Amino acid sequence: MDALQLSNLTKRFGDLTAVDRLTLAIPPGELFGLVGSDGAGKTTTLRLLTGVLDPTGGDATVLGCPCRNLEPVRSRIGYMSQRFGLYPDLTVLENIRFHADIFGVPKHEWTTRAGRLLAMSGLASFTKRRAGALSGGMKQKLGLCCALIHTPEVLFLDEPTNGVDPVSRRDFWRILDTLLAEGVTIVVATAYLDEAERCHRVGLMHHGRLLACDTPHHLKRLADPSLAHPTLEDVFVSVLGEGTDTAVKRRTPPDLRSADTAVSLDRLTRRFGDFVAVNRVSLQVPKGEIFGFLGPNGAGKSTTIRMLCGILAPSDGSGTVAGFDIGREPERIKAHIGYMSQRFSLYEDLTVEENISFYGGIYRLPPGELAERANWVIEMAGLGERRRSRAGELSAGWRQRLALGCALLHRPPIIFLDEPTAGVDPLNRRRFWQLIQQLATDGVTVFVTTHYMDEAEYCDRLALIYRGELVAVGTPRALKEQRSVGGALPSLEQVFIGLIEEHDRQGGDA
Repeated sequence: MDALQLSNLTKRFGDLTAVDRLTLAIPPGELFGLVGSDGAGKTTTLRLLTGVLDPTGGDATVLGCPCRNLEPVRSRIGYMSQRFGLYPDLTVLENIRFHADIFGVPKHEWTTRAGRLLAMSGLASFTKRRAGALSGGMKQKLGLCCALIHTPEVLFLDEPTNGVDPVSRRDFWRILDTLLAEGVTIVVATAYLDEAERCHRVGLMHHGRLLACDTPHHLKRLADPSLAHPTLEDVFVSVLGEGTDTAVKRRTPPDLRSADTAVSLDRLTRRFGDFVAVNRVSLQVPKGEIFGFLGPNGAGKSTTIRMLCGILAPSDGSGTVAGFDIGREPERIKAHIGYMSQRFSLYEDLTVEENISFYGGIYRLPPGELAERANWVIEMAGLGERRRSRAGELSAGWRQRLALGCALLHRPPIIFLDEPTAGVDPLNRRRFWQLIQQLATDGVTVFVTTHYMDEAEYCDRLALIYRGELVAVGTPRALKEQRSVGGALPSLEQVFIGLIEEHDRQGGDA
């Protein structure tokens, strides 16, 4: 018997058909990946299969039980939603115990299983830490521990590694490999197409429909035939790109020897009590460069950016941004930069035009200039037909471009992007990076953090920060060449993980 069977499964919300006659069978022990553009129906599908939502039409069964009433098999199903379902004021162990109590797992069983899960996830040393004080990667792994405490036979994961660094993603997938070896059936929705490559089969959804479903190897036949070694991301773009130009064309980067300096840091340090969050970081970023700032969750990226944006005063060291001192002139810095976070900083109840007007007021743009810049933002974001739509009604890709436009309203010479594409599908990510390349061509300096290593390839140079210290700086190719073995270049993810492991070994030897 198949672990899951879907027959014409349909879900409508008013006039919107979120899941459209989905038919699919998943055998026991399979790792099945769901990928698709923003709003494709992936999350709605998982909510139908876990009984969170009732279908409008069609049928689905999990472990032979209809999804409209999963109570007979509820204890055999695990579900990890995008928000993890954690209680921030409870400790790691208290969160696990809470979920064990929900499923009625006896104490002698859940304590034994919790010990194994905590060891597998690397959380054994953090059982007394509050969930709210964990890094993003640690929260993600705790969420998985909670979903597994009752030993499910089928596990549903909704974008479980969204916004999580490569090291934590690697640890997460090691846990999934162990579950697969034990025969657990796993259905995962993911925005990371390199993760989808690990799946036995992958379903590509768009507008609620299943456009293609096969092994990663066979799906690659759908990619542009001109590509010698296509990836699943190439397949995604070929199928959903609808003939549009999605290539991210690289412009010539600025000359490091002659370009003016946009950002300069000299032994920049930030302490919180006895904890050193950023330790003597020195950097030079020239005008017009796309500079990637990489590092695991909790490495010091956000603390550094907060100092560069004039939000947080340094404890020691110095730095300038756009020619202004970060310690003495933070307010002048704020007037000369743009900032966009992974949450897009939009007001969802305001329309597109109202959000633009609000940020225009913050930047004190005169009415005539604001009207001109508002038209530029709407054209750049492709929102001409949606200017009166509420921001909360837009897809993630449109919200992302709107937020970028709002951050650029006052024509800042430097823009800071903090994980701007987290959770955004590959097609919209490529469109976003086309805009970034154009901004840099126009002389804007772009300082960006990302956990997508394919995006890091678009940067002119990269810096890796770990435990508050700068571990490496260089072009993507130079960093790969430094760690090549036998002439074969490693991937940026392999470079990233290798540098961190080497740093840990050296620290241990010290």
